[in-house]
Amino acid sequence: MEVLNDATFGVGAEPADMWAYLDDATARLQERHPSYSFTPRLVRYDQVTTEIPRP
Repeated sequence: MEVLNDATFGVGAEPADMWAYLDDATARLQERHPSYSFTPRLVRYDQVTTEIPRP
């Protein structure tokens, strides 16, 4: 897995806002690299790693 985008959000960030940012970043990457396939993934790192589902 190659990470092409990384962002840090505050503890009070809403999952919908984080997904909106990720969707926008993914769209920009797809425009620049149309032959590539991108899979957005949103993960929260606390004391455990938790994937955040799309709202």
